[in-house]
Amino acid sequence: MNMRIARRLLPFLCLIIVLQPPFVHAAALDHRQAGAQKESAFISGIGTGKISEGDYQPVLLMWHLGTDLKKHFPRLEKHRGSLSFFIETQFNPSHNPDANFEFGISPGFQYRYPFTEKLSGYLLVSVGPHYMSLVTRDQGNGFIFSDAIGGGLYYFINENFAGTGGGKF
Repeated sequence: MNMRIARRLLPFLCLIIVLQPPFVHAAALDHRQAGAQKESAFISGIGTGKISEGDYQPVLLMWHLGTDLKKHFPRLEKHRGSLSFFIETQFNPSHNPDANFEFGISPGFQYRYPFTEKLSGYLLVSVGPHYMSLVTRDQGNGFIFSDAIGGGLYYFINENFAGTGGGKF
């Protein structure tokens, strides 16, 4: 496939992936099963940024894997919220300013607090190594570190499945 066709198809393929709602397979907070919560999610979205060469617009494709830390921190067992450690692997294609990509892995921590039986809020922070194919004056070429802070909401459809919406900066 030549690059001209690939550049035209990439935005449409990315939109198909991005427009799917993000769902999370996560155990609901259950104090009887302290430390048993595990989480796996496919997360997609669109990023935006300004660089010297123009707008930078990656399509975010991430796999989020997390586990509850209550069993490692006994003081958290009586707390209503949940602290988890997660790892997110990413592959982010970009079509602006040119067809490029970035990929990497970001470990981090997420704190989730239930507002109701079905609705929980969360805050997270992560940092990890990434590789970026885009050559720009604003960032080092090749390997970089990506850091993120974010938050959002989980809405549990049942005890093991939730829809989520959030943002990262």
